Amino acid sequence: MENELNIWLLAGGILSGLTMGIVIQQSKFCMAAAVSNLVLMNDFRQLHAYLAALMVAILGTQLLDFTGVISLLDSGYQTTQVDWSGAVLGGVLFGFGAMFSGGCIGRTMIRVGEGDLSGLIVLIIVGVVGATTMYGGLEPARLWLREMTIVTMNTGDSSFSSLLHLPSILVAVLIAGFCAAIIMLTGKNTRSPLLIYAGAAIGLLVVLGWWVTGYLSQDLFSMHRPASITYSGPLVNVTTLLSSSNSLGVGTQFGVALVAGTLLGANLSAVYSKTFRWTLPAVNQIPQVIIGGSLMGFGAVLAGGCNIGQGLSGISTFSIHSLIALVSIVIGMRLGLTYLLHIENKIMDKKEAKSIMNRAIHH
Repeated sequence: MENELNIWLLAGGILSGLTMGIVIQQSKFCMAAAVSNLVLMNDFRQLHAYLAALMVAILGTQLLDFTGVISLLDSGYQTTQVDWSGAVLGGVLFGFGAMFSGGCIGRTMIRVGEGDLSGLIVLIIVGVVGATTMYGGLEPARLWLREMTIVTMNTGDSSFSSLLHLPSILVAVLIAGFCAAIIMLTGKNTRSPLLIYAGAAIGLLVVLGWWVTGYLSQDLFSMHRPASITYSGPLVNVTTLLSSSNSLGVGTQFGVALVAGTLLGANLSAVYSKTFRWTLPAVNQIPQVIIGGSLMGFGAVLAGGCNIGQGLSGISTFSIHSLIALVSIVIGMRLGLTYLLHIENKIMDKKEAKSIMNRAIHH
């Protein structure tokens, strides 16, 4: 029954993707923007949106687990092993690449839906490099690194609530309260209710993803791991499906449908809001786009997910691996921003020097 189509997974993935595409396209939700806007302009709006998403995702997911509707122990995030080296190295590389590419994978999908062909190049590179890292020539190196550094937890699972010996629902309430406090106490001059609502909607979609995959779609003939919103793994699966004769396994159906739904939702939203336009990549930006996409594809597979897959879905399970990956992704984004600013300053210095020389010559 592994290759049998599951209508709940497909429909749930499409509807979740459609909603994600519309919400992100309209709100410009993006973690890379949260980092850059906060550093460059002291603008908290995107950070508030992420915190709202995190707050809703954690509360809703932990409530589903607490009431027995789903079991997070069955998810891929709650294994007893923590691949800390993959989370650190992959997270940093992914974050750095996201800055190079102009946004994370989710935001890049929105750009493709808006007609940005440089975003399409990024998605292709992410898919190809990710598939090579997961199943191809880079797989042995990835597995070797994992086996050399993996840590097995003796707490029964790899959640930080178990590590702290605290009830998960209590930890969820504490984290949600902390997120709400940051939203209320910071960035009063730049607060955007629209972005906060958009973030909350994305968090709710994470909860919906867990419910669909962990409860609604489960039956005796279709047993699969519960999962939720993530883009790197499904993009790798799409690339693998398109380049081979493999069929769509039940475990991949939600994610593949999510990718298709997100692209469609972004496109419909862009057409409706009259922001759709075909945009060709500048020739001098193509190398940067290729490097950024390659780093994201390689990093996402090493880290076990992207900033949404680890930073929202994974964190909502209290996975230690996801927490390490999220922190590493943010560090990578900050390093990428610093590097881009350094390059931009060098270019500006050269332009200024050339302008001074021209003025001197003409004088």
